[in-house]
Amino acid sequence: MDFNTRIEDVGVAVLQELWNRVTLQAMELVGETRDVLLAKDGFQEFSRSISQLIDVLHAMDARKVEAQLGSEFTKTKLQKLNSQLHLACDVIEDCRSGSRLRLILCSSRVLAQMQELAKEIAETISSFQLVNLNIGLNVKTMIANIIDNLGSVEFQSSTKIERISSEIENLIKQDRRNHENAVKLLEKIAEAVGASENTSLVQQELAILKQEKEEMEAQKKQAEALQLSQLIQLLCSTEIVTRPVDDNTNTRHQYHPIDSFLCPLSHELMTEPVAILCGHSFEKKAIQEHFERGETVCPTCKEELPSLDITPNLSLRGSIQEWKQRDMDLKFQAAIQGINSDEESTQNGALQELKSLLKTPLYAAKFSEENPIPKMVGFLKNKRLNTAATLECLGCLARHSEDCKESILKAEAIHLVVKQLYKGEVAHNAIAVLLELSSREAIAEEIGKFKNSIPLLVSMLHYRERDVSKKAHKVLQNLSFNTHFVVKMAESGYFKPFVCRFNEGSQETRALMAAALVQMQLKETSVIDLKNDSFIHSLVEMLSSSSPAYKSACLQAIKKLLAHSAIAKQLLADPMTIPLLLGLISYVMSDPYLKEEAVEVLALLVRATEACDFHIFQGLKELQSEHSISLFLHLISTSETQARIKFLQLLVELSHKSEQARELIRLDDDAIAHLYSCLENGQPAVRRWTMELVYSISNGHPGGVPLPPTPRKEAIIHKIASTLTHSPDPEERSVAAGIIGQLPKDDATIDDLLLKSDVLKAIHEIICGVDMESNQARTVPNSGELLLENALAALLHYTEPSKIDLQKQVGKLELHPSLIRVLSSRSSLAKQRAAIALAHLSQSSLSFSRATVIPTADRKAAPLGQLLNLFPDFSWCCSTSSEIGSLCSIHGTACSSKDTFCLVKTDAMMPLMKSLKGTDPGVQEAALMALETLLTDDRTLSQATAAIVDYHGIDAILHVLEKGSHSAKPKALDLFEKILSHTNLTNPLDPSFRRIEGVLIQLLHEDGHKKKAALVLKQMKVIPEQSSYF
Repeated sequence: MDFNTRIEDVGVAVLQELWNRVTLQAMELVGETRDVLLAKDGFQEFSRSISQLIDVLHAMDARKVEAQLGSEFTKTKLQKLNSQLHLACDVIEDCRSGSRLRLILCSSRVLAQMQELAKEIAETISSFQLVNLNIGLNVKTMIANIIDNLGSVEFQSSTKIERISSEIENLIKQDRRNHENAVKLLEKIAEAVGASENTSLVQQELAILKQEKEEMEAQKKQAEALQLSQLIQLLCSTEIVTRPVDDNTNTRHQYHPIDSFLCPLSHELMTEPVAILCGHSFEKKAIQEHFERGETVCPTCKEELPSLDITPNLSLRGSIQEWKQRDMDLKFQAAIQGINSDEESTQNGALQELKSLLKTPLYAAKFSEENPIPKMVGFLKNKRLNTAATLECLGCLARHSEDCKESILKAEAIHLVVKQLYKGEVAHNAIAVLLELSSREAIAEEIGKFKNSIPLLVSMLHYRERDVSKKAHKVLQNLSFNTHFVVKMAESGYFKPFVCRFNEGSQETRALMAAALVQMQLKETSVIDLKNDSFIHSLVEMLSSSSPAYKSACLQAIKKLLAHSAIAKQLLADPMTIPLLLGLISYVMSDPYLKEEAVEVLALLVRATEACDFHIFQGLKELQSEHSISLFLHLISTSETQARIKFLQLLVELSHKSEQARELIRLDDDAIAHLYSCLENGQPAVRRWTMELVYSISNGHPGGVPLPPTPRKEAIIHKIASTLTHSPDPEERSVAAGIIGQLPKDDATIDDLLLKSDVLKAIHEIICGVDMESNQARTVPNSGELLLENALAALLHYTEPSKIDLQKQVGKLELHPSLIRVLSSRSSLAKQRAAIALAHLSQSSLSFSRATVIPTADRKAAPLGQLLNLFPDFSWCCSTSSEIGSLCSIHGTACSSKDTFCLVKTDAMMPLMKSLKGTDPGVQEAALMALETLLTDDRTLSQATAAIVDYHGIDAILHVLEKGSHSAKPKALDLFEKILSHTNLTNPLDPSFRRIEGVLIQLLHEDGHKKKAALVLKQMKVIPEQSSYF
């Protein structure tokens, strides 16, 4: 089990949950801002900005944001944003649910608080740096608008509200209350809040103010409590509350069950009364439990019972049922009256009764006849009423009949119910109502049309309460009949209905859905749902449509999906994918645009494959066939510029993955000739991709670049060399350098052309230029790294030991410092090629070293003056002709940096040892090759091995023998055997002996290495000469 992966997954899940919480909090805030009493324009502008924020949150992928900004940074910013949104909800909640009188009095402070919160939210979104992420331009523009709008929104109350607030303050400051002024002020307040200045308004305000005053006193907020007390006195001074209540509300008489209806044992209303022999009646379960305890007397009269038989008391049961029905009728009548009351407390009591009564079909039918549904829907606007009970009642009514559903729809309940989904407290009740309503297609249509309803329902699929999640899933299923709704679900990240609808849809429907898919942001979870055999086959089938528009939509959708490797495998597995794409390409009458799109899809498909896939999938086998390759090469010569580029790109991808395709291209002489025509005369983009194809079919091939015969060969090489030396495009220069690196090595004409060109100068500038960039920025872009790698490949053509004239040019440029730095800090391939170049240069210096080496015994005795007299024509190592360097520890005389290259004198030894301790086998083998050049002269073997030992070479070579690749170990063993012959490492007393012995013994157990390892161990006298290993 990968514990680290699980921890990471949990971290991503936690971040996604926080992202969802912020989205839900924003949705709740948008709902809260409706019908706010104060500064309506400001709140509407604020609400629009938060709605845009919701769209942004839906459009972005939390996982990708976390990947680009970091987990802790993203989490901190989301928590801060969630806290600010929550605080804004609380402020608005106080505006809506608290005393309206107090709200008017505190309007300035409340609006100032909202102003500050809007700016803080804008600052948090801005500090998130979302506009710097790799997201769409429309999303970036939306984010910028949100920040600007929230930063500039103004919350200003009307002049009327400000005037009333001032009058309230003046009136509560008076020592004696003026009844007439108080009544006039109450009329103004009622007008401002859209209410009537009656007893009900004053009583409601008094009740709320008293409750708030008690809360302030409990929280020790004396100033706020004093202000509330003054407001209470102001309302009382109107004297309205002393008048008798004139409402026509009837209170239901509380009927209690007759004592004989209650069980003497359980004291509860009996449902299954039975009589015992003495005549008393009890609830059946209760008397049975009484007898089971061993009791044999009546619990009421205490008479000993001769028998414990019980008999159903049908008469009593009928009476109880009759009473219960009468009691429910009375409750229902009172609830109807309570619903129509103007008193909120009465209405809440009625709702509590109705939520139980309406579960009975009889009362649901009676209630619908009274048709108070519009009024009940209106209750959802009043936060002082029981929202949960209201929703439960509406759910019962919707379940009862289609007429009730229609009445709920006409009462405009949809947006009010959806609004309640934003609130976690009543989500269970709200989703239940939507589930009942959505069972009717016409109403489901209205639910789906409501703004943000589908994204909200999708977000609830992961709700903490499983029942809510299941109901949300069912509502979405009910909406899935509409293609537009299904697309919205997919845009919100829920693709299962999209896939089902696509598979069942007509060609037209599929084309519309495919076009919509292209515009979507696909997350990894989405790809799991889209990885569906039927979906992929249905999509591919569209390629056989007679409509060009349908084919185009299909191709665009496939291109979108090919960004995910799992989908690429699915497309390859469908036997129709590649044949239909090839059919589009080969059909003469096909739309040129469709041909280009089909070629691009094939190129993307090949790019997403592995080389082994060409042996598995029949479509890929057909794609690399001689017929297909010939077709593509032919179309390169006959197509327009843009299509020609697409075909070149496809062949480049094919030649990267398929050896068969590479060989077929190389064997087609006419095609090669046309490719070189494109190289000489084509448009810049055509020339660039032609070079890419030439490089691709040449890279690593034994035959190198397939060149035409003279004189065209010279023209082609001149063109490639000119591209390397003069092109402003780094990628084009990189390809040109790569081709030069693959030119045939045994062609004197090529060598002569390269000698006369400025290619080596360009290579020198690239290597040194990238080296300087590395020193300044520590990192190099991928294009720069590739250019360096290919420049080094081209350099190897010059450093070949057999090419003396070319090597002389390299020596004049003194490239070795840059090569050594490449060896220390660049990519594995660059290191490998740099080490090979160093090996070539070192090998070429052997002729000089053999002529000038001084025997070891004579080095100390030979004065420097004599050495200078002996070798007057040579410069000292790493110095000009006028400078004297130190003696070389291997070659004896000072080595000339221009005429001779020495690994020791150029400080290449430590980087080479470091390369041996790396993990890349190619770099290790190249480094071993370079070190081996020091051991080719028998006269300097002792000095060379001593130098390798001094530079910790034994430890580095042992590292290769322990952890190196299978191909590097034989070279390391050969090198180690030579070193062993000229050192004292065979001495068992040497500290390194035991480690060397252990490593070599381990190699005895590896096939392919045991014999060489045994030879070295024999040399160390660890195993006898007659060992079975020989």
